[in-house]
Amino acid sequence: MRARSIAEYVLPVLAATVMVLVVAACAIQLRTDEGLAPIASPAAEEPDPFAAKLFRCRTVTIEQPTELAECRRVWAESRRRFLKQPVPHAETPEDKPGAGAEPKIQDRLPKPLLQPQQSEDR
Repeated sequence: MRARSIAEYVLPVLAATVMVLVVAACAIQLRTDEGLAPIASPAAEEPDPFAAKLFRCRTVTIEQPTELAECRRVWAESRRRFLKQPVPHAETPEDKPGAGAEPKIQDRLPKPLLQPQQSEDR
C-alpha cells in the first residue's frame, strides 16, 4: 500500500464544500418573497399626534412649567400604553383619600410588649 498524499484528501472535501455553497446560493437567489409582508415606508404612514407630543417634550426644560405639566401627562400616558395598563377612571371626590373617609380602626394593631411604667433593666 502506498501512502496517500494530502491533496488526495483535500480535493474531495474542497469539491464537496464548493458544491454545498453553490446549492445554498441558488436556493437563496430562487427563494420567493411571497410569504413576506411588504415593507411600508415611513412617509406612507400617517403621522401619530401622540408621537409628535413625545418628540416635542424632549426639549422641555424646568423653566417651562405649563409645558412640563403637559409633558408629564404625555409621559404617563406613554408608560400606560407601553405597559398595557387599563385606562384609569376619572377621580371623584369620594375616591380621594381623606375625603369623607372614616378613621382607621386601631384595634388590629399589636399591643406593645412593655408597658410604659415598666423598664427593660430588671
